[in-house]
Amino acid sequence: MSTTTRAPIPGEPSSRLAVTDTATDADTATDADTDTDTDTDTDTDIVQRCRALVPRFLLRAEQHDRLGIFPEANFQDLKDAGLLSIMVPKTHGGLGSSFATYTQAIEALAQGDAATALAFNMHNIAIGSLAEVSVAGIGGSMARRMVAFRDWVFRETVDGKKLFASASSEPGIGAHFSKFKTAYHRVDGGFVLTGTKSFVSMAGFADYYVVAARAQDITGGDVAPLSYLVVEKDNPNIEFEFTWDTLGMRSTSTNPMHINGAFIPKDRLFGGSEGMALYKIVKEPHWLVGGYNGVYLGIANAAFDAMISLLKKKRIPGTDKSLTQDPRVQYQVGELAARLQSARLVTANAASLVDTARGTARANIAIHHAKLVCSELAPSLASRAIRLCGASAISRKLPLERLYRDARCGGLMPATSDECLLYLGKSALGSDMSNPDETHW
Repeated sequence: MSTTTRAPIPGEPSSRLAVTDTATDADTATDADTDTDTDTDTDTDIVQRCRALVPRFLLRAEQHDRLGIFPEANFQDLKDAGLLSIMVPKTHGGLGSSFATYTQAIEALAQGDAATALAFNMHNIAIGSLAEVSVAGIGGSMARRMVAFRDWVFRETVDGKKLFASASSEPGIGAHFSKFKTAYHRVDGGFVLTGTKSFVSMAGFADYYVVAARAQDITGGDVAPLSYLVVEKDNPNIEFEFTWDTLGMRSTSTNPMHINGAFIPKDRLFGGSEGMALYKIVKEPHWLVGGYNGVYLGIANAAFDAMISLLKKKRIPGTDKSLTQDPRVQYQVGELAARLQSARLVTANAASLVDTARGTARANIAIHHAKLVCSELAPSLASRAIRLCGASAISRKLPLERLYRDARCGGLMPATSDECLLYLGKSALGSDMSNPDETHW
C-alpha cells in the first residue's frame, strides 16, 4: 500500500463582493490546454444550433413530463447536431465553446425542455471540466496518463457520440464531497469501487458515469483524497433503482446508482490523477455550480414568454380590451421584465469572468451569485406569471404549470440557495474560500 499526501490548495486572497472587472496579480486566471476562443461566428453557430432544436423539444416536453420518460429523441437531436462535443476543444474535433457561449446555449435548450437541458448539463460538467485540465509543467508518466485519458474521453464524445453522466451526490450527504462514503481501493490493474450514489441524472441512459469517491488506501489530511472514476454502463457490478417520480424535472431519469465492488481499469481514473476532485471544485466551482445558471435562466425566459403570450389572448373582464392594456398588468410585467434582465446581466457577467479569470475569487463569487439569482428568480417569476394570467394558466395543456414545477427545483441543486448565501456571506466577511474547510463542499 502506498502513501500519498493530499495536494495543498494554493491560497487566494479573500474578496468582498466586487464590481470591478480588473484582475489583480493575485487573481491571475488558471491556464489550460483549451482553445475556447471568442470567434463570433463559432459562438453564434453553437447558440443557433441549440435554438434550432427548441421547436422540437417543445413538441415533446409535455408528454415527457407527464409520463416521466427520458427524452431519448431530444438527445438523438443533440447528437445529430454535433452538440455532445460542445465543450471538446476544436483541436480534438469538438466545438470548443467558451463557458459564456455554453451558458447561452444551455439557456436556449432549457426554453424548449428544461429537463433535457439539465440532464445535458450533467454531461458537460464532465467534459467541460476535463477540457480545462492543463498538462503544462507536468512531465513524465503523470502527463502521459492525463493526455491519454483526455484523448480517450474526447474520442468517445466526438466520434462515438457517447454520453457521460455525473454521479456525485449521496443519500443523506448530498453533494458535500468531503463527507462522501463511496470509496475505492487499488488492485492490480485498477481499482475496486463500492458505494451508492443518489440523484444520478441520465441513470441507465448515459454510456459512462463519472463517480466521485474517496480513497481507502491513501493517507494524509483530515479528508481522504477524492477522485473520479469512470464506470461503463454495462459494468456487471452496478445497478440502477428507477424510482424517480417528482414535482419537477420529471424526465431526467435522476435515480440511485448502486456500485457493488465494480472493477475500474486504471486508465479510467478521471484526468489520470488521484486526489484532485476536491481541489478542483473548491478552486474552480463553476461547473458544479454555474452550469445550472443557464438552465434556470432559460426556464425564467420561457415562463416570461408564455405569460406574455397568454396575456395577449385575455381581455379585461367585461370589455373587449386586451388585458395587456391594464396599467396594473403593465406595471407587474415591467417589474418581472426588469428582474429577468438583471438575471441575464448577472449570469452573463459570471460566465464571462469564468472565461477571463477562471478560479479567481471574483469569478467564484460571481458564479455563486448568479446561481442564487437564477434559482430564486425562475420559480418566483413563474408563480407571478400564473397569478397574472389567472386560473387558465394552471392547465396542464399550457406550459406555465410545468415551468413552475421545473423551476422549483433550482434552489435545491448544488450549490443550493442557502449554500450560495453562505458562500457570499463568508466572502464578504473576508473568509478565504479557497480553503476547503470554508466552503459548503
